[in-house]
This record gives sequence, C-alpha cells and structure tokens, in this order.
Amino acid sequence: MRVNRRLLCLLAFAALNSTAQQENSGELENLLNQGTALSHKADYAHAIPLLKQAVKLAPGNANANYLLGVALLQGGHAAEAVAPLRVAAESNPVNEAAEGYLGDAAMELNDFALAAETFQTATARSPDSEQALVWWTDYCLDRYRVLEFSLRASPRGRAALLRVAARDSKTDMKTKESLLSQAAALDSELFGVYGELGVAQAQLGMEAAAQANLKIAQQVSPGASSTLELEAVVDATGGNWPNAEAELLELSKRSRRGFLNFWSVWPRRLMPDEEVKGVVWECLREGFTDCPSVFSQSIPEGALQPERLFEEGQWERLTSMSPPPADDAISWFWRGTAFGELGDRSQAIPALERGLQAGAEAAAAQLTSCYELEAIRTADRLKTQGKEASVHQLRGDILLSIRLDASKAVFEYTEALKLRPKNPRILQKLAEAYISLGDMGKARQSAQAALDQEPHNKQTLRLLIQVAMSERDYTTALTLLGQLAAMEPDNAWARVQEATSYAQTGHPEDAVQRLKPALDAGYPDEKGALHALLAGQLRKLGRDEDAQKATAEAIRLADSFQERPKSKSN
Repeated sequence: MRVNRRLLCLLAFAALNSTAQQENSGELENLLNQGTALSHKADYAHAIPLLKQAVKLAPGNANANYLLGVALLQGGHAAEAVAPLRVAAESNPVNEAAEGYLGDAAMELNDFALAAETFQTATARSPDSEQALVWWTDYCLDRYRVLEFSLRASPRGRAALLRVAARDSKTDMKTKESLLSQAAALDSELFGVYGELGVAQAQLGMEAAAQANLKIAQQVSPGASSTLELEAVVDATGGNWPNAEAELLELSKRSRRGFLNFWSVWPRRLMPDEEVKGVVWECLREGFTDCPSVFSQSIPEGALQPERLFEEGQWERLTSMSPPPADDAISWFWRGTAFGELGDRSQAIPALERGLQAGAEAAAAQLTSCYELEAIRTADRLKTQGKEASVHQLRGDILLSIRLDASKAVFEYTEALKLRPKNPRILQKLAEAYISLGDMGKARQSAQAALDQEPHNKQTLRLLIQVAMSERDYTTALTLLGQLAAMEPDNAWARVQEATSYAQTGHPEDAVQRLKPALDAGYPDEKGALHALLAGQLRKLGRDEDAQKATAEAIRLADSFQERPKSKSN
C-alpha cells in the first residue's frame, strides 16, 4: 500500500511557516523550504541532510520531523523514518499525514503490529476522517491479500482458511460440516477441529459420524472446548442429562462468551422431560438467551497458565492478563486469539500480528478474517457518511483483493473516477484491476494517467514496469526502472527487473552486474529461475565455472521447491 499523501504533505508544509518563524530566525525556515523543494523533485539524497539539520535546530518541531520522516521513507530509509514520523504523528493538533506515513514505514519494515496500531490510532483520533478510514481499509486489504495468498500455498494453510470460513455466522450447517470435513482431511492436527466437526454433524442428525469424531477429539485435543461441546451434545442425544449439564456448566466456567455462542446453536430437540431438573435445562425451557442462573453457578478455578487458558478457551481470563513481553510470540498468539473470540478485532489484530510466527497458519487465518471484516465495516461506515467516491473505491478494493472479481472492481473504480476524475489513487487501482484481467493496454493507460498526476509515485512506476515486462517491452521497462532506481538506489526488486531486461536485450554484463549481487544478498528465488538466468548470462561472458555454480544452485532450488508440497501434506 502506498497511499497518496502528496496533497497532505503540501498542506502540512503550508502550516509550518509560522511555527518555523517562531522557533528560530530564518535558518530553520530556510532549511525546511530547501528540503521540501528537493523532496518534491524526489531528490532525497540532498533533501535529507538539510531536513536533519532542521530537526537538530528544533527537535520538537512536528512539521520538521514530519518532512524529515517522509523524505527518509521515500528515500528508502524506513527504519530511520519511524522516530521523526512518530514525533509528528503524536503531535497536537493531529497530523493525519504523519500517521499514514508512519504506518507505511512500519509496513516497509514488516512491523505489521505497529502498522495496524498506527492506522487504528488514526481512525480513533479522527473517527470521521475519510482519509484515515481509507488508509485503514487499504492496509487491511493489503494484509488480507498477502496472508491469504500465503495460506493457500500449503495444505495446512488451506485447512486453517476452511475452518475460519466454517465459523462464519452466515454459514449454514450443511456447508459448515463440509468445510470442517475438508479442513480435518487436510490437517488432522488442527486443534479442536474434530470437536467442531462433530458438533456440526450432530446438528445435522449424523449421530454415528459425530460419535466417531468425538473419539478422535478426545484423543487429539481432550481439553479443547470444542471437545467438551461435542461431549455435551452426544451425552444429551443419548439421554445422559446429568453429564450433559455438567459439561455445559464447565463450558460456562471457561468463557461466558463461548458458552453463549454455543448455547445459541444448541439443538432445541435436545430437551429433557420436565422431571429432569437443573439450571441449564431451566434456562432452555424459559427461552433465556443470557442464562444468568447458569453463570451464578460458574466459579472459575484458581490461577492457570496462559497455555491452559488458551487450550480450554478461557478467553475472558486470558485477555484480563497483562500483555506479554514483546518477544513472547506464543503468548501474543494466545492473547490475540482470545480477543478475536470475544469479537474485539481492534486488539486481536496487533496481538495476532505479534504472534504470527508462533501461531503460524492458525494466526494467519484469524487475521484474514479480522482484516476482511474490518474492511467491510469501514466501507459501510463511509457509506453512512455519504462518501460515495471512497465507497466505490473501497468496494473495488474488496472485489479485487477478497472476492477476486477484477471485472466488477473495474466497474467500481470507474464509478469512483466519475466523482473524482484524474484521482491518482483510483487510477492506480484501476490499472491493477486491468492487469488482473490481462488487459495490459488499459492497464498501461490507467497507470500512465496516475503517473501524470504523481510523477514520483513508486507504486505506479512498478505497475508500468510490470506492464512493460509482461509485454516484453524491455526498452520501456529499462527507462522506467531507471526512474525508480533514482528514487530507491537499493531497491532489489528493481535491480532484478533490470537484470532480466538486460538479459533479454543482449547485454549479459549489465545483467550479471545487477542480478548476482541481489541473489548473493538473499533475493528470493524459490524455483531457481533467477539462478538459471544468471547461469545463462555468465556463460555468454565465458565465465563457465561461475555458470556451473549458478546452475547447480538453480537445480537445488528447483528440486527443493518440488519436494515442499509433498512434505507439507504428509
């Protein structure tokens, strides 16, 4: 996501002159004027030293920090940009643009927890700000797209996605059972899946299948709440009302929210006769939805370890604990899951991002659900505010990123452009939609129109490069790559694209000069295709020994990639 904040940058600078004059005699204002002029030309190499001098003169000046942070970020120094952008973002009055750029810097650094918190803070501080809401939705959709693509690449990831889809309240029971069956088949170790599958089967009257899955659930996840839920359903189906009530009361002790969610779908056919007493059955007979008498019986046990609270689904107790240390990823995963189960996405998202590595597919799948719901909620919020252009734009984003319907996305972006002609952000997204449809001519036209409005927009340049490369127009690609390299000299992606273009146009020396350093620095090459390209260019230069090494590495990477799906599905 690279949101257009150029206009806000100009507005922020317009407001800084009086502040600059108050804080220092003309030197500060001079530095800021010069630095801003250079930044507008994308000459960040010369702008940054001047803006650093300005911040040194006035360390607390919000606008000086803002301009320095933007220049650092745009110049490819995201890590350095965070501190000055944080100063600007926390200023009073609020600098919305600084919040947006701070979120962008966090994304560049793959610190998605900080990015989420930054955009959430922006919407909380300015709840009616159209720009802040659009930034938050952009971020949500960007993360959704990356996470879902990653999950779909492995059986375990697909299983986690299927389970999340099954838990959607809009999913009917038959579809739920089918989704959970597929999830269990793809990943038999998915925690609690057999209990959830058995409950769905019991709801559909598939009693034999439910009992079979209960036995599996009791073996693989005996402490899970889904196992306890299935035990209650099976016991009630068999008429063992005392056991069923004991299990339901145990569920109510673990989590009020969890119990009420399960109680809302409890099969009403599983009702004991009048002579069977008990607070649970009285609640059912009275038609209560909150069951206060049940919770009056629910006295939690003493202190438990977070891991056990997680396994048993004691969500309220887990969220009431103090936040874990920053590097305790597994505790963040447990905490994020608990907030998600309680419906608090604002706290679930950054916690799950911090626990993503430890939570693996389960955390990523929960995040996709949270981000999807947040994007839809924000689009609805903008609609109630009458922000029709942004609504069309965000509908297009949702269609493109979540629904994978590029054709309908084109329609929404076109409608948005009618309300905001020549808007570079909308034109850029329209180009992405055309690329998805394979219409490179219209993609080029839209991206070029966006670049005409914002000549130094790096994301738009990347789109035009992508179009040129797909059409094998390497001469145009090299021209555009030169523009991008001038703004981001260390951009590895640009170097690799340059190498490919030079290789295709008969310049092996230039290709090797750009490709080899990128690969040596660890540029991703999962299938070995780039190493194979390097080997071919080295041979053309007569460097046979180096070519043999590159070929061997290409073969190793290709073999490893071929083996990966087999190992994950076992």
